[in-house]
Amino acid sequence: MGIANLNRRARRPTRAAALCILTLLPEPTLAQQSKPAAASTDSIRIPLSDARNVGANSVRFSARQFSSEAPSVALFGATTATWHKARAALRQAAAEGHPVKGVFMGPTTETPSLEIYAKGSHVTNPIDPNVISQAEITTLLRDIYREYYPR
Repeated sequence: MGIANLNRRARRPTRAAALCILTLLPEPTLAQQSKPAAASTDSIRIPLSDARNVGANSVRFSARQFSSEAPSVALFGATTATWHKARAALRQAAAEGHPVKGVFMGPTTETPSLEIYAKGSHVTNPIDPNVISQAEITTLLRDIYREYYPR
């Protein structure tokens, strides 16, 4: 069931139900992302869903649904600085062989929070993206990937 079906049931406007996958850069496959890369992380693409006009629970639902192959991240209340920090951490994790399935950018009016989902479950407490460092996010993603997606 996609976000569009969920929002039809909730009787949300169709426009808000659209799941837009934006690209950061040309897309490597998940298998290509899982190989460690010595090159710059700028070439790593992490799919981004702009869900700022969708309810927070719909964003969480979508993040759960996309976490079967690799962790997914929901980011709420993001500022430009927190987005850049999170994106760099996600790219670094992918470069180290721990890919992320996607990022769901939730409403910016919510309390700042970064939530990680794996295998259909919310596996972290909400994390304040203004407090956690980029290296800590990368380490957390690595640990979650190793625990929930063994090779």
